[in-house]
Amino acid sequence: MNDNVFYTTYAICNSQKLSKENINEMVTWGIANPYGECPEKWLFTHEDFERIARAQRFRNDLEINIPGAAFALELIEEVKKLRERRG
Repeated sequence: MNDNVFYTTYAICNSQKLSKENINEMVTWGIANPYGECPEKWLFTHEDFERIARAQRFRNDLEINIPGAAFALELIEEVKKLRERRG
């Protein structure tokens, strides 16, 4: 994974077939944490991109809303951390 790669809101909207409002809501719910002052200037890391893509799959495949997708991502990450500690 390249830490020097960033994605614009426009790029994520196009690649994930999302509206700017969807991206704004995902940021509000903590799915992604972009750099920048406002949505038009936001830059997303590759990790943000992956989280948004996963949340979008939850929405499409499981019909989970954005808050539910954010919660599911938190649970998955918590389970991963617990497994690493036990590991």
